[in-house]
Amino acid sequence: MAIKTKRMLSKTKSCSCSMPGVWRAAAYCSGAAVIFHSPRACAHVARSMDINAQYRALANGSAENLKSIPVVSSLLQEKHSIFGGAERLRACIDDVIKTYQPQCLIIANSCVAGVIGDDVEAVGRESEIKYGIPVLTVPCYGFLDGEYYQGYFAVAEQLAARFLQKQPKIADTALLIGDNGGPWGHYALEVKRLLAYFGIQVIGQFPGYVPIKELPQITAASFSVILGGRGQTYTGLTKIAQLLEEDYDVPYLQEGYPVGWDNTVSWLRSLGVFLHKEALAEEAVAQERAKLVAYADKVKNITQGKRCVVCIGRMLMYFHPGGVLETLRRLEMQVEAIVLFDNYNARERKKMVDAITAQCQAPIINQAEGQNLLDTADLVLTTHEITNNQELRQIFLPMLPLVGTSGEIEFMDCIYKTLCRRGEKGGIVYV
Repeated sequence: MAIKTKRMLSKTKSCSCSMPGVWRAAAYCSGAAVIFHSPRACAHVARSMDINAQYRALANGSAENLKSIPVVSSLLQEKHSIFGGAERLRACIDDVIKTYQPQCLIIANSCVAGVIGDDVEAVGRESEIKYGIPVLTVPCYGFLDGEYYQGYFAVAEQLAARFLQKQPKIADTALLIGDNGGPWGHYALEVKRLLAYFGIQVIGQFPGYVPIKELPQITAASFSVILGGRGQTYTGLTKIAQLLEEDYDVPYLQEGYPVGWDNTVSWLRSLGVFLHKEALAEEAVAQERAKLVAYADKVKNITQGKRCVVCIGRMLMYFHPGGVLETLRRLEMQVEAIVLFDNYNARERKKMVDAITAQCQAPIINQAEGQNLLDTADLVLTTHEITNNQELRQIFLPMLPLVGTSGEIEFMDCIYKTLCRRGEKGGIVYV
């Protein structure tokens, strides 16, 4: 029986909507409000994101910090596609101002608004004069000529232009750039923990998590740290960091993504050089290494020699195998093979093969050849859920892996606990 998976995607270009990105860039900036110049259904997307964020925060006990800003739809209807929706937008702005008294208004444009050709920028300018508050509009329209991050970065740039100003620097402070689950997310918490080795305190997270009235003060940070991933996300966040450096004298740490032990060491040492605190960096590396080794030694009586198969179906720009293979070596597990799913084109497959062979000598096989190995493996680590074999013990590999030493230990703990499970063998675990 052939391997069957869910969500076998291999696109090279994003096809997401810019409007949720607009909302996310200001989602917890109290004092702001967002208008979706859109039909009613479009606002449901942002509402769903808000609910998911609150559930994640509830799970780790930080929901008391959550207070998202209002997001309101202008409720475009079929008649507006004929007669235009500018008057509908004006009425919506009036209602939002009276209801919420925002200090800043942000307008996100839908595909419908783009097709109609509404001059949203002109409506924003006249509303700003009328109400005496900043009204920001973005130059992208839903799926038409933008995507999630285009909306996100457009709002970040406009918030910076309208609210930030040069400030005297506060020693030993940092500003986080990006989202990655917000201040209560694993990424931000881990970065704060690592910064504490150097006596650094985080004073904010931009965009999305600084109240409007406090935005001018964030440039008092001594430097910024990018909470980036790979590809366009990291590129876009780097542009924001560069803007803060050039216009507001906030330099940024250019070592970007502490995933896996080697990258965490590189990140700590780069931070040490950046701060001229190399000795503290080496102390941090030594202490973090001791934590990692201690945990691996604790669980190797279970993990050592266990047979595993790694299944990969994402492009290299979204998933790098090095960190996973590094963890498996640390746990002294036996990698039987690397299975590459059939959704790769020739170019992307070669990129992934080159990345794997630089890290591991295990055979690289195709989807059909991998079936028998899956049936006999103790553990399968996979980027896509394998749905036609209920007997497999699977660990689903996330698009954005957990960062730092804490992330590495959490991943090892997930492997250990999955191997320790009693009773029925099958099931999937999400890291």
